Amino acid sequence: MDFGLTDDQQAIVDGVTATIGRFGDDYWLERDRDGGFPHEFYRTVADGGWLGIAMPEEFGGAGLGVTEAALMMAADKIVEKASRIAAQIMEAAIDDIEFADGTFTIAGTDRSVSLAEVVSNAFAGANLPEGMEPGMMAHAAYHGKVPSYPNGCHICEVEIDPETGVVEMMNYVVVDDFGTILNPLLVHGQVHGGVAQGVGQILLENTVYDGDGQLLTASFMDYGMPRADDFSNFEVKANSVPTATNPLGVKGVGEAGCVGAMPVTMNAVIDALSPLGIRDLDMPTSPARIWAAIREAKSNA
Repeated sequence: MDFGLTDDQQAIVDGVTATIGRFGDDYWLERDRDGGFPHEFYRTVADGGWLGIAMPEEFGGAGLGVTEAALMMAADKIVEKASRIAAQIMEAAIDDIEFADGTFTIAGTDRSVSLAEVVSNAFAGANLPEGMEPGMMAHAAYHGKVPSYPNGCHICEVEIDPETGVVEMMNYVVVDDFGTILNPLLVHGQVHGGVAQGVGQILLENTVYDGDGQLLTASFMDYGMPRADDFSNFEVKANSVPTATNPLGVKGVGEAGCVGAMPVTMNAVIDALSPLGIRDLDMPTSPARIWAAIREAKSNA
């Protein structure tokens, strides 16, 4: 990972990887939270065009611990270099320099110099400590040794109308351990979307072909997609236990919503039908399929 500041005070992150969706925001939020570079300064170069240094492919949350660790290491190198320049500008000892909110300050005084001024000096080659090269760029690599995995618990409550086979979701609760959560809004959104995807596969979604191999569910006129009124409110909670496998303690979010939603929703449907002796049902558990199963169970009773 390469991290640096341009002469117009933009923070550039460079690597041969793509930022899918909004997960790249996690990197900038974490760096901004450290009290260093304002969020609006950041710009990502995803094609390695700045230095052409390769990074691993996009892994979303699973790669966050590795990529963010490398970013933090590179950014710390930038802060160290910039602090030395700030000390030179203000004629102070490097140990007395503090950096926060884009400003370098001499500890215990009101004397300060902005990040913009430090960067300007760095590119102009002015006020540089002896032997320091112009510019403001750093490279860092972090090699993750052990992957991290989230864990959680899903609870789904449903009611089924025995006359129509319609399933109504009454309540859905999920508690996940994603380790350190950098962006709660994105994490909750990811869980919501994953749960909707998993529930949709159990209750609605199905591809149907005729005997000639013609797809009959080729549009949303025929394909059952889950909609907002198919769900209850989701209660999403976190029981965060930071992992020791990366410096941030983060774990992936990714498929956590989906993989938990499928078995718990199917189990809820089967549990609701179990008083009738129904122990098995194929996906999707559509109203027609449930209604037929109920009629068969009653006729065999």
